[in-house]
Formats: sequence, C-alpha cells, structure tokens
Amino acid sequence: MATIANSRRTSTRTIVLIAIGVVAALAYIVAGRIAGDNYWLRMVTKPIPVLCLALWVSWLPRRGRYQGAIAAGLLLCALGDILLEASDATFLFGLIAFLLGHVAYIVAFTRDSRRLFPLGAVLAYGYGVLVYAYLTAAGNLGAMAIPVLVYMLVICTMLWRASARLGVAEIMRASAWAGLAGALFFTASDTILSLRMFDTPVDLGGVTVIVTYWIGQILIAFSARDANPAR
Repeated sequence: MATIANSRRTSTRTIVLIAIGVVAALAYIVAGRIAGDNYWLRMVTKPIPVLCLALWVSWLPRRGRYQGAIAAGLLLCALGDILLEASDATFLFGLIAFLLGHVAYIVAFTRDSRRLFPLGAVLAYGYGVLVYAYLTAAGNLGAMAIPVLVYMLVICTMLWRASARLGVAEIMRASAWAGLAGALFFTASDTILSLRMFDTPVDLGGVTVIVTYWIGQILIAFSARDANPAR
C-alpha cells in the first residue's frame, strides 16, 4: 500500500510540474513575441520550466550522485536564465552560471562512465572547432573571443562525456540516449544563439533557441530517471 501511495504521489507531482512548466513556457514565448516584449513576464516565466525539471529530478524515488549532479546543473541553468534575461550588465554572470551548469552535467556523465570514447571526443571537439572558426571568421567576437572559446570547450566536453555513456553495460540504454540527445539539443541551442549574437540573426532564432534549450534540458533531466542510483 505504501508503494502505491508513493507512486500516486509521484505521478501527481509530475503532472503538476508539467502543467506549471508548460504554462510558464507558453507565457514566456507570448511575452517575447506577442505581448509587446513584456520584460517582467519574461523574467518571471523563463526560469520556471527548468526549475520544475530540477524539482522533478530531486523528487525521484531512486536518487543517487548522478541525479544530484543533474539537479544542480538544472538549478544553475535556471539561475543563468534569470541573469541572461535581466540586463546586459548581468549577461556575463549568466554565461558563468550556464558554464557551471554544464560542468555539473559533465560531472554527472563522467561519474556514470569513465571510458575515454575517442570517437565521441573527435566529433564533439571537431564540431566546436568548426563553429568557433566560423564565428572568428565573421569577425564579431571582439572582447568575447576568449569567454566564447572557454564556453565552447566546456559544452563540447559535456557532449563528449554524454556520448561516452552509450554502450556501457551498467547504464540503461534509455538514460544514455536521453542524456546524449539532451546534450545535442543544448549544443544546438547554444550554436543558434551564438550565430544570432555574433553573425547573421537567424529567422525565428529566439523561439528556436529557447525551444531547443528546453528540449535539451527535458532530455537531460529524463536521463536521471533511469540512472543507476549507486553510481
């Protein structure tokens, strides 16, 4: 009976968090594109979907170090959402928060799998080199050249470590693929954002950036559900 009650409680929490997250996400998109770019509505709603994911991971019945690191990464990214949205003066602090969020994900993925997986490293860092070379050639990085390089190295490392979980016997396939897919979506989001900032703005780029970002975070959070709590 206790198990059934706990299962119902978890299901109810999940439904409530999904509802809150979806409403907040829609409100944020409306605030930015329909409601005359409402600053305070954007500020309030933007971090809520990721905060809901952090709560969901924290409430998982089988928690371990992997889940803890993922929850920490989600909280740091929610902080980054606020700082990036607040003003130009807090933009760099927002990047730092996201960088630390990526580091938390790297810690989670590396705890699950210590194998090197050279192919994943070559693909991840090769992609980073191509994107950074393109942005450098565009000639608009300026004083942000080093911060962007550091950020690019960190996100490529996250992508590599996510790929290194594939095929490890102790890691459930659903968790491994969810983590990698989430890292790919997160990387795509940051790539589009960098193109908007330092090259030619992408049509509907704002919506594309936030939607791919949220999908990435959802998948990374989902990877914690089936992760081994003993790892």
